[in-house]
Amino acid sequence: MDLGLKGKVAMLTGASRGLGRAMARALAEEGVRLSICARGAEALEAAARELRASGHDVFAEPADVTDSAQARRWVENTVKHFGGVDVLVNNAGGARQGTLAELPESEWRASFDANFFSAVGLVRLCAPEMQKRGGGAIINISSIYGREVGGPIAYNTSKAALISFTKMLARELATKNIRVNSVAPGSILYPGGNWERRFRENPDFERDFVSHNLPAGRLGRPEEVAYAVVMLASPRASWITGACIPVDGAQGRSLI
Repeated sequence: MDLGLKGKVAMLTGASRGLGRAMARALAEEGVRLSICARGAEALEAAARELRASGHDVFAEPADVTDSAQARRWVENTVKHFGGVDVLVNNAGGARQGTLAELPESEWRASFDANFFSAVGLVRLCAPEMQKRGGGAIINISSIYGREVGGPIAYNTSKAALISFTKMLARELATKNIRVNSVAPGSILYPGGNWERRFRENPDFERDFVSHNLPAGRLGRPEEVAYAVVMLASPRASWITGACIPVDGAQGRSLI
């Protein structure tokens, strides 16, 4: 099936490894012109090199999207390079471990900056550019631990806020032909990721976690999340907006 993405311009945060790198490749394979960013310049350039070697059109710029000036510069440079924006994937984020008592206010703010406010800022910059082109698609990467209880408290709360923002924004931007959805991955295993490290350190924990949480007997793969993102980016998904799509192999327990 032709997904109608060839020639579209997609901006993707956190694209140097893991989920972001898989999303970048999946979008590129559909003929999307990519603008990617990440904080680490070396890893970002390695990801861009790999994509370009396969013939894909990639603009890469190191940027910390929690810094509004860097985020604005990246968007402006993307528009200069490609002429506009059609798709935005807000993938950057991270977890800060600790209970309410253990986490100082600065860590709470840092968690929301990474997982929530960075997405808000980029949407504010990109939505007007999408409107100029007749519409677009925004995909926010949340987590099953934004849909239900689980994970570190600051992470869970900020990811839940992202899902709520997605629903409200979808209603606000519908008249501008801009669709807004979120994807809620479950536990995903990839080289250099947190799950790989934790399982290597404690194989007993791996067996216990998988047996109690993953009905399929394994964790997810980055490309399995990436394919959901590609689907939501496609104009073929024209009537899907305001949704939160879990990609978790039935790990989640939420009924909605």
